[in-house]
Amino acid sequence: RPKEQQMRNSQWIIGLAALILIGCKANTVSGPAVGAYSEDLSVLRPTIEKTVAEEEVAKPINNGKLPTSHIKAELDSVNQIIIANNKKQKYVDGFTVQIYTGNDRSKADEAVTTAELSLLNITPTIEYYQPNYKVKVGQYTDRLEAHKIFEDLKQLFPLALLIPERIPVNYE
Repeated sequence: RPKEQQMRNSQWIIGLAALILIGCKANTVSGPAVGAYSEDLSVLRPTIEKTVAEEEVAKPINNGKLPTSHIKAELDSVNQIIIANNKKQKYVDGFTVQIYTGNDRSKADEAVTTAELSLLNITPTIEYYQPNYKVKVGQYTDRLEAHKIFEDLKQLFPLALLIPERIPVNYE
């Protein structure tokens, strides 16, 4: 009987080893297929017509020749294009200081009067986003300037936050 037991154990070990070897077989990587698929989709792309302003910008300055006159006129025209593009933007990224947020109108009014009485000469605004009131101070495009005001207000309003905000721009 011990010999039969040893034979069964060795058969199990051989079978298990065979299964492991089959499971660890190296995967074959297929090469490029013969006659690889290709399709021309250029007919489906939309055609975009250039506007007159874009064509003028795309033209090489002075037809590719070395400039014979002063370059100031050309730079002025490029600057005018940049200014026109900037005027199209109605908002810029900036910062504001939020000194109160909550659903109590009287506390919002109290925060406004406290901010107005501070020595910072600031005018707070109340915004109502149902159901909360938000009292915000200032609109700054410079983070350092906003942070200075924020640090001063932090003494009066410990829960004040410096938050990013889109600021409307008037170019006139």
